[in-house]
Amino acid sequence: MKSKLFFFIFLLNSYIESQTIIGNKGYTEFEIGNLNVLISVPHDGDLNPAEIADRNEEDGGFVIDYNTRRFANELNTELFSLLNKKPFMVYNNLHRKKMDPNRIPQVSCSNRSITLDCQKTYQEYHNYINRFKRDMNLLYRQLLIIDLHGQSHRENWTEIGYLLNEDELNRPVLIETDKSSINALKESQGYSLEQIIRGNASLGSFIEKYNYRVVPSPSIKGPGNGEYYTGGYSTFIHKSSQVNTIQIELAYFLRSSNGQVKIHAKNIAKAISEFYNYHKFSLYTKL
Repeated sequence: MKSKLFFFIFLLNSYIESQTIIGNKGYTEFEIGNLNVLISVPHDGDLNPAEIADRNEEDGGFVIDYNTRRFANELNTELFSLLNKKPFMVYNNLHRKKMDPNRIPQVSCSNRSITLDCQKTYQEYHNYINRFKRDMNLLYRQLLIIDLHGQSHRENWTEIGYLLNEDELNRPVLIETDKSSINALKESQGYSLEQIIRGNASLGSFIEKYNYRVVPSPSIKGPGNGEYYTGGYSTFIHKSSQVNTIQIELAYFLRSSNGQVKIHAKNIAKAISEFYNYHKFSLYTKL
């Protein structure tokens, strides 16, 4: 067993050409990397096949998260440059009105007309993430999944979702709980919830160093009366005792043009890599 794991580690440490798996009818893509980080992009697809019925709008919005795919691609490039390994990537290419992978299965597709292609695409998307977890769990003590979104809230801040709601974040001191999406990291390193969610050990702390408004963070501990997304279905369903999930909701100005994407993705990638190194995500599992 040890010899097989050592060989697998050797292969992952070697630079390999990234392999992309195209899902059913091109509706999903899974880019295989060699880093214990996965970036998922659920809401920037533009395919509108007539054979897939539209979802009910009351089951979740139809607005795409503009330029989040391009932002994710830039993060991929920059993280490879900074960490010398490539993240795994998962893309949903269907328009959000056709399929939303960040919803529970019952409302991810239209409930008016059962479409097997839609259901298959939904399953493929999450199966790719499960494959990443299965393979990387054999090698690394901790994994990181970043679910990338975009929003245009008037506060013009970037929102980091850990499955803690506004009331919880608006408290002067966070109440200890195991419900956060990065509880694996918290427990493995003995942090308080305050330290890991909005203290100096938080992702928000590393991002705000690049002069961005971020909630939660040491400077903006909670959203107050502002708009804020806590984290969705993917953040919830894929967390575990070894897997940390974080929903990042990018402010619009970060992705408003291709030029802006290039500038800001470089900074966000630096913050993610610093967070990764600070928390020693590169440690292999005990053999």
